[in-house]
Amino acid sequence: MSKTEYSEDQLSEMREDAFVNIKEACMRLQERAGCSNDVVVKMLNDVAEYYTKQDEKKQL
Repeated sequence: MSKTEYSEDQLSEMREDAFVNIKEACMRLQERAGCSNDVVVKMLNDVAEYYTKQDEKKQL
């Protein structure tokens, strides 16, 4: 992905949109699977770790 410069307003809007979408996905997961908040937190940490590793690979 190319690096694009965004204004603070654009970043704020993207963060808000992402939060709402991720929260809704987590709620659907919990409804369908009946999993606890701990499972959702673990899943989100795994996703964050994946993206962190992707950034590390790009820097090599």
